[in-house]
Amino acid sequence: MNETHLQTSSAAAQAAYTQKGLTFARRFSTEGISPYDEVQWERRNALITDTKGNAIFEQRDVETPSDWSMTATNIVASKYLHGQLGTPERETGVRQLVGRVAETVRDWGITGGYFATVEDAAIFHDELALMLLTQRVAFNSPVWFNVGCDRLEPNSDGQNWHWDR
Repeated sequence: MNETHLQTSSAAAQAAYTQKGLTFARRFSTEGISPYDEVQWERRNALITDTKGNAIFEQRDVETPSDWSMTATNIVASKYLHGQLGTPERETGVRQLVGRVAETVRDWGITGGYFATVEDAAIFHDELALMLLTQRVAFNSPVWFNVGCDRLEPNSDGQNWHWDR
């Protein structure tokens, strides 16, 4: 979670907020506890094989919530983790994936003045992150494929779609 972003930009961001912005209450997350600390984590090897047992995808040490199925782990690792497999730029698990997406959506809300306060932005992030981590909600594939990738590759020609474009 990028709490530093909220702290360092809070004065500038607060100026963008309006009293008519959205307010949020905690339903799933706990104040003062990172949503990433509210789940148990483990490292797994994601492996997809063909009908003959030959590996067609493998990523070792994928950080995954311990209550996720191996199918969910394999899908996330093979489809949604950003970066070239086997390079240091590759996302290593669900924590990074959810962080990339939840922080980007929160930051778009901050930039657009959608939240009433900095605290509402923080609650929104924590609630969204925890709901994603506990599989209460899930985005469709294009969100996982694209949202926040420009944060990882800032010099890329491909940029996220944004509400003000």
